[in-house]
Amino acid sequence: MAELDVFATSHARRLGLSDADLRAAVNAQSLVRLKRGWYTAQSLPWPADRHRLLAGIEHAARPDTVPSHYSAAILLGLPVFRPDWATVHLMRTTHGAPQNRDGLVIHKQVASFDQPNVALAVAQTALLCPVSGLMAYDAALHSRLLGTDDFASVIGALEGWTGRANLAVVRRLGDGRRESALESRTALVYDRLRFSVEPQFAVPGTAYIADGRIRGTTVLIECDGDGKYVDQRAVLAEKSRENEIRALGWSMIRVTDDMLDRPRLLYARTQTALRDASISAVPAA
Repeated sequence: MAELDVFATSHARRLGLSDADLRAAVNAQSLVRLKRGWYTAQSLPWPADRHRLLAGIEHAARPDTVPSHYSAAILLGLPVFRPDWATVHLMRTTHGAPQNRDGLVIHKQVASFDQPNVALAVAQTALLCPVSGLMAYDAALHSRLLGTDDFASVIGALEGWTGRANLAVVRRLGDGRRESALESRTALVYDRLRFSVEPQFAVPGTAYIADGRIRGTTVLIECDGDGKYVDQRAVLAEKSRENEIRALGWSMIRVTDDMLDRPRLLYARTQTALRDASISAVPAA
């Protein structure tokens, strides 16, 4: 079983394993029960790992579909924001009614799309959640899985779909220079606060590249995700660089997911940084 990504109860029985054997293996944590009748011996350290396997099971049982929305994005290795990991999304590749049941949503076909399409997957992801949409779009642009024209070309096919307003926001903000999902979410939250964040900003007169800058100001943005600095020496070096940057008249805001969950706090800290910054001496972009 270890060499299989997933296997069904029927396959295990053909190999002589009983239901009791499977339950014992699950209790011993040598197997993981994915859903009724399906197991894996793989290690699943992240929710996305489990979702990939679930999506594969549901898709294999329905050859007239393709993975869609955030399920397709996850299979492409693109980041998404806090999805319902237990629910798989598929799209029909022929005409048919949508279906929605526990753990599975089957969407109707979009236009004449009958094959997996990166731009469509990103756009469908944005329909459900603009944060996930921008994360996936930026990452796809960064890795050259698609171009801006590819994304623009599928927007028309989604006319009338719920969530379509999100597509304009994602298209406007999308930027392949961003290097992390946290940078994408930061750009979206700041946009809602009526600030524009310039990504990967090279600080004039230094070798320092900040994750972003609030456009037209001397306020820099650094996005601190989990595990960004796991080495204590890296932490000290970063602190030293930060002190050098501040000495040149720049302010810096360190953004975390927790802070983005509290936009009023982010706004207050940004206003403080703007007051403290040397706005009258803005370096040329």
